[in-house]
Amino acid sequence: MGLIIKLLKLKITKAVFLLLMIALIASLYFYKDWYIRQYHKCVGFYFVNKGDNEFKKRRYQKAIDYYRAALSHYPGHSGASCNLGNIYVSFENYSQAVDAYENALKYNPDFVGCRMDLGIILAEKMADYDKAIQEYGRVIDSKQLALHIPFVYNNKKTIQINKGLAYYNMGLAYRGKSVYMGDKTYSAVKYLKKARDSYMKAEKYLKNDYDNTYNLALTNHLLGDYNAAAKEYCNAINIDPLRYEAHYNFAFLLRSMNRNKEALNEFEKTTLLLSDGDNHEKNKYIFGIIREINRRILNEGNLSYLKNRVDFTSLSQKDIVYKNGKVLSSQQKELNLNKLLKCTYNKEFDGI
Repeated sequence: MGLIIKLLKLKITKAVFLLLMIALIASLYFYKDWYIRQYHKCVGFYFVNKGDNEFKKRRYQKAIDYYRAALSHYPGHSGASCNLGNIYVSFENYSQAVDAYENALKYNPDFVGCRMDLGIILAEKMADYDKAIQEYGRVIDSKQLALHIPFVYNNKKTIQINKGLAYYNMGLAYRGKSVYMGDKTYSAVKYLKKARDSYMKAEKYLKNDYDNTYNLALTNHLLGDYNAAAKEYCNAINIDPLRYEAHYNFAFLLRSMNRNKEALNEFEKTTLLLSDGDNHEKNKYIFGIIREINRRILNEGNLSYLKNRVDFTSLSQKDIVYKNGKVLSSQQKELNLNKLLKCTYNKEFDGI
């Protein structure tokens, strides 16, 4: 009886195996194209892996060869296309970079990082602002799945940052477009206002971001909204007091508003933050303005103010040393440089 059962099991096994073989052969006959696609996809992934390794090692020409080989087998690998685009950007081959990015997005329209890269190249390298703005708009409108697994994965913050960056880059594109319209023309003002709206929307997603706040201030400055510009320059300075651009532009704004004391402070802070070697001409120009503002203050009868204030031009980067994590002057007097450089009069522009 046991022998009969074993023989039956063996026959059933052979029958099942035979049926599986028949099914496989039939599927190969009826679904030959599918199997061919899977073969090419496997080969494509192999070349993508090789390309990724070369990309990490910065052997870009080899990476290009592997990515091209991968895409010849598997055109739909969006990661390979996007990396190929990034390499072309490093070679300043922007037209091929755009083609590579667009190929990636053809197969994966929700590839947000790649779409952002495409927008940046279109705007900043090819001056195709309209198309760049469209790409940023698609990033903003994309419906990304927010997933939060406690202690494991959370992409909610990344989604918010991507939207903020898209609005920020859109603002840059609108401001770039305004430049082509001529100074203070109707179209230039229209696009500057669109830039301002974009930066303000970005602010909701990018909290305390220096670049966005600074560009919002600059756009208000260009629009002639001086009080709003002053407030945002102050905010940018307080986010990162060691960045000179906000101090520099704010100083010119204050001078045009006849706020000579504040302008003097900001120009002097700028000289502290600009290194002499790289910005000799700019420093020379600023010191000329500082002399002019000093004369203005003297003519206003404010000699005592000039005597009692902190003179930032008495400090320079070469005179400042770091010891035990503290900023010291050459006389070993402790300085709180961030505190000295911060904007202390931003509330004066509230409600004006």
